[in-house]
Amino acid sequence: MEARNLTKRFRSKTHGRRLFTAVDGANLCLYPGETVGLLGESGSGKSTLGQMMTGLLRPDGGELLFKGSPLKYPFRGEARRKIQILFQHPEVSFNPMLTLRRSLVEPFRLMGLPWDDGALISCIERFGLHEEHLNRTPGELSGGELQRAALARIVVMEPEIILLDEPTSMLDVITQAQMVHFLQNYQQQHRTSYLFITHSPALARAVCGRIVDMKEGHALERVQPE
Repeated sequence: MEARNLTKRFRSKTHGRRLFTAVDGANLCLYPGETVGLLGESGSGKSTLGQMMTGLLRPDGGELLFKGSPLKYPFRGEARRKIQILFQHPEVSFNPMLTLRRSLVEPFRLMGLPWDDGALISCIERFGLHEEHLNRTPGELSGGELQRAALARIVVMEPEIILLDEPTSMLDVITQAQMVHFLQNYQQQHRTSYLFITHSPALARAVCGRIVDMKEGHALERVQPE
């Protein structure tokens, strides 16, 4: 994937019609099997850039290419399936009234894949969940369990790119380490590319092969993590 001069402006909530630029001409390349970090403080533009690269926000300028072809918004077809996002707050990915079983069925149906409890159990067991979790609602799962369930549901789509939006910030230290381990193992097996949004320099250096610093809407890439 390649972002070329992506720009996004929003109307100010405090100054009426005045526009402010959240992302200003950002360029970024993401290659197969690598992890690129988007590192910056709150309000730096990293989440806005990530959401444009996953089709959640339409840019006001620039273009986004996937496998060399320009993407149109909203994403459809292959790009819609192959570019996924894991949210910082995994509960937003689930209907709070549905059991995990019913939530996990959705991507199987979208992909036209046969499913039964055996398929669902196989899907979640690789991320440390078990059959008894299928009967629980999101409110009955811990933050770590819910984040792993969200990741399990994503990988059914066989993504080539996953945006990881602060995926460990709401987890305790042990669960953070487990989640990073799950992600690294999956990447090694499938050559999935990760766009890793974080405000933690230490975490970015630990998990990312390249880091893009975001500051006031501008993206500055480091060739190697410091």
